Amino acid sequence: MDGLAGAVFWGGVGGLFAWRINLPGGAVVGAMLATAVYNLLQPARVAMPGWLEVLIQISVGVMIGLSADRSLLPLLRTVLPLALLGAIGFLLFGFSMAALAVRMGWLDAATALFGFTPGGISVMSLVAAEEGGRPAVVATMHFVRVVTILLAAPLVVRLWLHIRGCQ
Repeated sequence: MDGLAGAVFWGGVGGLFAWRINLPGGAVVGAMLATAVYNLLQPARVAMPGWLEVLIQISVGVMIGLSADRSLLPLLRTVLPLALLGAIGFLLFGFSMAALAVRMGWLDAATALFGFTPGGISVMSLVAAEEGGRPAVVATMHFVRVVTILLAAPLVVRLWLHIRGCQ
């Protein structure tokens, strides 16, 4: 089995396995890791057709949109300023990390800026390519970030809640 069908198959197996063993972010993390390993073992990189990527992004958007309800409206007054402050903080930290990576000679400016700026793997990689960066490096940086956060965040939240006596 090769190509996109193989990637979907092994991504599905990895996602189901990680979900079944209760890995934090299991389905997503397992699918990403299994698909990445599969793709690395192929003689040529398997690419997702653009139309399928858009369809999947729309599906994820619908799934997230369906989680919204009227109880969120009063929270916007509190959450929106915090979210904007968080975004500014992430950008400042990302720009600082990019400046360090460029200064140390580890990365070129476009790759560093798009690699450390928070955002989606596919979008940041595409924009990096358009701006003269190295999209594969940017994708790798974001992949590591996403997997690390998906694995660590649930554990940190559980620990924090346990320490505060919330569980």
